[in-house]
Amino acid sequence: MKNKIIYADIFEVKVTEKTTWLFIKLINYQNIVGWGEATLQGKSKEIFLIKDQIFELILNKNFTSPKDLKLNLPFQNIVQASISSSIMQCLWDIQGKVENKTISSMFGKENNLIQTYANFNRSTYDRSLNGIKLKALEVLRDGYEFIKFAPFDEVEPSMKKSEMLHAMQMGLKRINVIRDVFGPQINIMIDCHWRFNYLSSIELIKECESFNLYWLECPIIEHSENINSIKKIRDKANNQGIRLAGLEKKILKEGYIEFLKAGTYDVMMPDIKYAGGPDELINIEKLFNLYEVEFSPHNPSGPIAHGHTLQICSSIKNNTLMETQYKETPLFDLLLNEPNPKIIYGKSKVPDNNNGLGNSINETNLKKVCNYFL
Repeated sequence: MKNKIIYADIFEVKVTEKTTWLFIKLINYQNIVGWGEATLQGKSKEIFLIKDQIFELILNKNFTSPKDLKLNLPFQNIVQASISSSIMQCLWDIQGKVENKTISSMFGKENNLIQTYANFNRSTYDRSLNGIKLKALEVLRDGYEFIKFAPFDEVEPSMKKSEMLHAMQMGLKRINVIRDVFGPQINIMIDCHWRFNYLSSIELIKECESFNLYWLECPIIEHSENINSIKKIRDKANNQGIRLAGLEKKILKEGYIEFLKAGTYDVMMPDIKYAGGPDELINIEKLFNLYEVEFSPHNPSGPIAHGHTLQICSSIKNNTLMETQYKETPLFDLLLNEPNPKIIYGKSKVPDNNNGLGNSINETNLKKVCNYFL
């Protein structure tokens, strides 16, 4: 059955001092609405500059499947990929509503309950050791088995090795507090946000030996020229029983190939907002299986990306570990017509009471917040 998009819009919401979410809305000729999320921290202006140009590529074009319009969309850089991936989210939301199916059922539903981990970094506004302890105790009470934090606020990529080693000491103290709160049984992931270089990463791994980390994430910049260094870092981490994770901003499955062939990571983290949308995440997971690399979607942002990621995780045969932001803002629930499924002891159901995404933006609340912030 032929379909056509007749309307496209984008909404910006500054939800905290640190965080801005971008949502895209498409409407087809039958007045069916689809929602996607294009959040890309620090790049909202760049996305707004190209939005009209990219919307023109999909407006008033006949198509049968979202994959037809995907051929028109650009993915040459992260800004293009953010808006193009969010358009693909919208298109699959609409397609599900047209077919009276959820997104997960269109791709083949495999899992009804998704294992998540709590990223409580952005919701920890007090970065002192006591502030981190109090937030960690809150997460502990909610019963998560896997948690993540980014402790190295003081480390900057421009530093020399000696400066990095000094600056990372506060981060190590934060990890120590987190391990003390959660005890030996909870799995702790540490995100480095590409702050280190190769030599300081090796020292960091040595310093983390006593923490029994589940994984270390993104220690150094993920450029092609660093592939050999990343592989060596992985080997050092694996020798201490630590997985190495990364690649949250790669685009389409082609963006992962050279890293897969080189054996750089135990865990790769495609993001539905950048990697190409729902269908591309399905393709990426299949590719990872060929290299025996764990698929664990990056998902620290807003409620629409969260909903889409849940749908895709439901269609993955090997039940995966999915990231979720932890209580950064009440708007995570208030911007939806009904909240995403509540996470109970780290596990989330997948919305199946509505077709497509299974959820939608409450436009009355959205426009109130947009008017306030913009």
